Amino acid sequence: MNVVDCSILIPCFNKEEFLDECISSIARQTKQPKEIILVHDQCDEPKAHALADTIILRDNVGVAKVRDIAFKYSTSPLVLFLDADDVLSPDYLEKMILVLADGADIIYPDTFFWDWQGEGSSIFVTPDDLTPAYVKKHKRTTLPVTCLMKREVYEKVGGFREFPVLEDLDFFLRAMCNDYTFKKAQTLLWYRQTQGTRNSADHRKKREVYDQILSQFQITDKKITYG
Repeated sequence: MNVVDCSILIPCFNKEEFLDECISSIARQTKQPKEIILVHDQCDEPKAHALADTIILRDNVGVAKVRDIAFKYSTSPLVLFLDADDVLSPDYLEKMILVLADGADIIYPDTFFWDWQGEGSSIFVTPDDLTPAYVKKHKRTTLPVTCLMKREVYEKVGGFREFPVLEDLDFFLRAMCNDYTFKKAQTLLWYRQTQGTRNSADHRKKREVYDQILSQFQITDKKITYG
């Protein structure tokens, strides 16, 4: 078996029904991670998984702290965060490792926003190159949280900060402040859309958080700085 020294970190809050499919997509990887760490955030029916080191929290602490707990239990020089209801293409880790070897700090995929309930629309997204000029023009990033990154990136940036939504936008902007580089791998994340999740929050709430995050940064065509 081809094993790479990578930790896949899965926060779970009442998404146990999707965990088998999520972790099965890891088991099908052409390159296997060294470890999978699953953290239940006070789930109603938490379950240990045979393929993962499982941590069950008695109190609900939120996704940012859950990711940090998973990170602190991990041991690999590379980490990949994966939501408990998403699915990886079989070549996901292999393609990301190849791009990382070419010289980058954070590797991101194409994303299929998967409307599994048949409501709304499903969308395929190929992210643009993430540069300060792109962020200045569009006032956003298009990256999913399911990126492969060097351990030192998470440590230097300081992990995810707690927001009602969009904590990944805040993380990636802070990574850009630290001059970390981003590259895309030719692989696909299946991003499941469900009703009642944080990312289905009403538009006004998301906009308020979005404005709060962006207000912390100074953005020019060549540089993003914090404060």
